[in-house]
Order: sequence, then C-alpha cells, then structure tokens
Amino acid sequence: MIQPLHVASFNAENFYLLLDRELSRAELDALGGDAYRAMNPSIYNPNKPREKIAAIAATILDNAFDLVGLCEVGGLETLENFNRLYLGDRYECFLFEENSTRGIFVGVLLRRGRFPTARAFNVPGSFSRNMLKLELGEEGYGLEVFVVHLKSQRGDDQGIEFRAAEVERLASLVRARRCVVMGDFNGILIRGMHQFEYDRFLDLPLCDVLAAVGIPPAERRTHYYFGNGKKFAQLDYIFCTHDIEVLDASVLEEAVPSNREERDRLPSDHALIRAVIRAEGER
Repeated sequence: MIQPLHVASFNAENFYLLLDRELSRAELDALGGDAYRAMNPSIYNPNKPREKIAAIAATILDNAFDLVGLCEVGGLETLENFNRLYLGDRYECFLFEENSTRGIFVGVLLRRGRFPTARAFNVPGSFSRNMLKLELGEEGYGLEVFVVHLKSQRGDDQGIEFRAAEVERLASLVRARRCVVMGDFNGILIRGMHQFEYDRFLDLPLCDVLAAVGIPPAERRTHYYFGNGKKFAQLDYIFCTHDIEVLDASVLEEAVPSNREERDRLPSDHALIRAVIRAEGER
C-alpha cells in the first residue's frame, strides 16, 4: 500500500524574499524594517513582511506537508531563501521563471526524500504565468502533478478568451490516471455553479477534493476580495483523478476578515487548501 500524501495549494500573494547577501534566520530577524525593505528596492514588488512569511512557514511546518504548490512567488531565489531560512531546508524547490510579466511564478516545495525520483518541467504554451509539471516516483508508475495560475478576471473582457485558451491547453495535458492538478484557477469550478470557460476541464475524469469530503459549496471560500462590496469565493482547487482516494481535505482559514483592513493583516488574500490523498495500484 502506498503511503498517503499530504498536499496543499496556496496563492501566497506577491511573495518576494530577495536578499542582497546570505543571512541566517537570526540575522534576518534582527534587521530593522528599513534595512530589510532596502534589500529589494522594487516599488512594485517589495519583499513580503517577515511576519507574514513566518506565518506561512508555520502553517507548512505545523501540517508537515509533503508537497506544496505555491502561486505568486517572486522567483526561484525567493523560494530557496524561504526554504532555507524558514523551513530548515526540509524541501526541494522547483520553479521556472517563465511567462509572467509581473515577476510572479508558480513553484513547488517537495519534502526531501518523499519520492525516489522527482522531475520538474516548465509546460510550454501561451500562459499568463508559468505552468509547472512534476513527475513523482518511477516513470509510468508515480504521480503527475500540475501547478497552475490561470489568467485573472481583469481587462475589458475579464480575460475570458485568454483563460479559456489556457484551460483548453491544460485539459489537453492532464492524463486520466494518477494525476493531480492544483493551483489558482481564477474562477469558479464548482460543478453546477462553474463558469463556462472551464467546461473543457470539468469534462475530465477529475474530482474536487473539497467536494469529495462533502464540504458544502458555500463553505469552500479560498479568496477574500473587498472592492464594490465583499466577495468571497473558491478560486483555488486541488483536483485528482478518480483512482486517487481523497482521505481528508479542507481550507485552512486563520480568520475570516470582515473588511479590507482585516484582510490586509492576513498572510495572503487567499486561504490555503489541503488534502490527504492516496493512489493505489500496482505496476
């Protein structure tokens, strides 16, 4: 029997941790606020506040995730600094700096030694952010994992045409067995409530992990938005092929914000989604 795998997906919201020299965690924590911010002088993509980074790390370590798909990471340097300084170098880091004009990418943290082999690939295509594919285990037997961050609902047409093309490309890649797809889809994929541009993806033999454990749609919020009124929705998903058993799943919400100020105090405008899964089968 294959051991269960604890996986998570999280949009870390503009997660930059760029340093101008190598520091220990104690040295980083001892820096004054101005000195820390000066290490990354970008006015558009500044370093994330350290208390928010520490909170994200605490969630990962407390749950001992085997695999975490992260969105909006400011490059491989950020991911490696985060792993070394906050996660005790417990994870392998995978990230390809492709496609994003905002300098935010999807990446993966994979617990060291969890699989005998792990290979990562950048998925080519016209994506608004990079798409990462991870092959875990022996070829033809292990899992395939896709981590995605699809086109946002912005622009005159709300990005529908671009997002629909991304969905079509993604759907053409997903295999029918031993496959997991996770990330920020920037839309509603709850069956019966979903937006039409996701039809092609939802035609695949995939299961939403939150649906699999019976969580009602109204309780599946992963994104907090305060603009013209309050809007909470599930934009982040973990999908599994039907040969993968979903043993447990949930959204980890520290606190549900009631206004923009409360939301801004959270580590991200997204909540982390997690699942314990198990893929059965023989060679």
